[in-house]
Amino acid sequence: MKSKIVNIVGGILVLLGITSCNSYLEKESFDIITPEQVWKDPKLINGVMVNLYDGLQLEDFNYWYRDSWRLMNPSTLSDEAQGSFQKDPMFDNANATYTYEDALFEQKFADRYKLIRNCNDFIAQAEKATSLSDADKSMLLAEARFLRAMHYFTLVKRYGGVPLIDAPQTYDPANLESLMLPRSKEVEIYDFIIKECQEAAAILPVTRDAAAKYRANRGTALALCSRAALYAGSIARYGKVELDGLVGIPSSEANRFFQASYDASSAIIGLKVYSLYNKKADNKTQNYYEIFIKGNGDNGEFIFQKQYNVAGGKGHDWDKRNAPFSYRAGGWGCGVAPTMEMVEEYEYTDGTQGTLKLTDASGKPLRFNNPYDLFAGKDPRLFATIYLPGSPCKGSIMEWRRGVIESDTKRYVATSQPDGGNKVEINGVVYSTSGKDGGADAGDASKTGFYQKKFWDETLTDMNMGKSETPWPVFRLGEIYLNLAEAAMELGKTADALDAVNIIRNRAGIAPLTAITMDKIRHERKVELAFEGHRFWDMKRWRIAHLDVQQGGLNGFSGSALYPWYDIRDGKYIFEKGTNTPKQKRIFLEKNYYGKINANDMNSNPKLVQNPGYTN
Repeated sequence: MKSKIVNIVGGILVLLGITSCNSYLEKESFDIITPEQVWKDPKLINGVMVNLYDGLQLEDFNYWYRDSWRLMNPSTLSDEAQGSFQKDPMFDNANATYTYEDALFEQKFADRYKLIRNCNDFIAQAEKATSLSDADKSMLLAEARFLRAMHYFTLVKRYGGVPLIDAPQTYDPANLESLMLPRSKEVEIYDFIIKECQEAAAILPVTRDAAAKYRANRGTALALCSRAALYAGSIARYGKVELDGLVGIPSSEANRFFQASYDASSAIIGLKVYSLYNKKADNKTQNYYEIFIKGNGDNGEFIFQKQYNVAGGKGHDWDKRNAPFSYRAGGWGCGVAPTMEMVEEYEYTDGTQGTLKLTDASGKPLRFNNPYDLFAGKDPRLFATIYLPGSPCKGSIMEWRRGVIESDTKRYVATSQPDGGNKVEINGVVYSTSGKDGGADAGDASKTGFYQKKFWDETLTDMNMGKSETPWPVFRLGEIYLNLAEAAMELGKTADALDAVNIIRNRAGIAPLTAITMDKIRHERKVELAFEGHRFWDMKRWRIAHLDVQQGGLNGFSGSALYPWYDIRDGKYIFEKGTNTPKQKRIFLEKNYYGKINANDMNSNPKLVQNPGYTN
């Protein structure tokens, strides 16, 4: 794809070669253009729309808190995973604790409201544009309203109520106070998002032509409605109201929001445009893996996605940053390390609990010819989502070993990352105490025994930064079925909830449920949507993050490991659970359900009120 640039002066944005639809971005080159000219040319108006898409905050492959090397993203900050890199401030020093930070994943008002202002300006200008047909104008306005709703959702899930600005503001240096609006109530922001999505969905087309297939359509607007309304319902049911409603939603509003989510999810399914990917129904592991691979974004399941293009300078770094140690090709890699707790969330295909069977009834360690055999019979989604000890990978296997057993009283443990030695000679034979992909508590390799497989491109040969093109699913049908299940359960529609969950389980290749509970729905959501950026926000909206780890929360969580040991006496493996990984235990405070509003934002608008538990 050729990236073309449009410079628009006078407050109009710069058109970037963003990573949505290839053909959509194939715009002609232009010289400097004035705002007056822009609104006389539908082609230029569409160019401005491209900028509006580019401003979306998508929690995708490039979304890290602070610097990317810290490995702090919504997966490693939930109970799905930990970061591997040993020098990361959050993940080193096992004797310390990590308190979730005040500004975690913040979106500064000064940044986000610039983009909201751009949407407002676009809407105001497009409404007056005489160069647009009524149909085109209506479509563009609906599209801009959806994008504006996305910006507000980015804010409300972090801060609760925020200033609601839905029209251009006039800058008057003699009256700056007119630009300073107070925060609206959290319920008002969610109501605004839902109303915008519902009205945009009524206008946007069910499908787009090839040139615009990655732009918002009816399903996209309904998907945001489904998700946002579900969040609002959960906050109403499980949260508390503070600051006179600036944060929190009255419990009396819960069912209204759950109904809106249920209706939006049902409407998406009723469109009959999307379907759960099932082209490899005879190989459930491969089928699930293929949903998330390069070149498969148009798989029928993705409702809204972010595409990447290396030739256009818009690749991403996921593969380089997350390759298992021996596959990283000269540094970096290892990134996100799923925990043993996450691995055990995956049930066995007969529907029994997913706890790994490490010992027999007497407590004696079970012995395996191949470490991969330990996981036999597990949910196929596990093998497609996580690299396990012994997992096939690019023509070899992922090899993670804690150490070597010589006798009942003599063991040799890995002491460095795989390229640091880890050799022991026993009776004239040299053994590796680690595998080629890790085993020690030191260095960059995974400390848990696992690596993330979902989204990792096994066909990629150029393991440098910016060479990945796997698409990111912003909304997909799998989530919508789970949104529907959760909203239905909250509304007492248990039969609908059970049906929706079993549709997901059937595609996965796991036994259907015969009865449904909220815990089972949340479990299915954790497994089906693993590493897609949902779990961290789900724990927050359910208000469980501040609970102790034994109660399903994040307090005291650091993540356990699985330790395979190779016994040279019979060439078999035994396993132990490692509960003392070299990672900090976490402290999530109740105030962390909402972020701290940036001090510069607070100082620039005296009408803002800071969130509970914080001071400027």
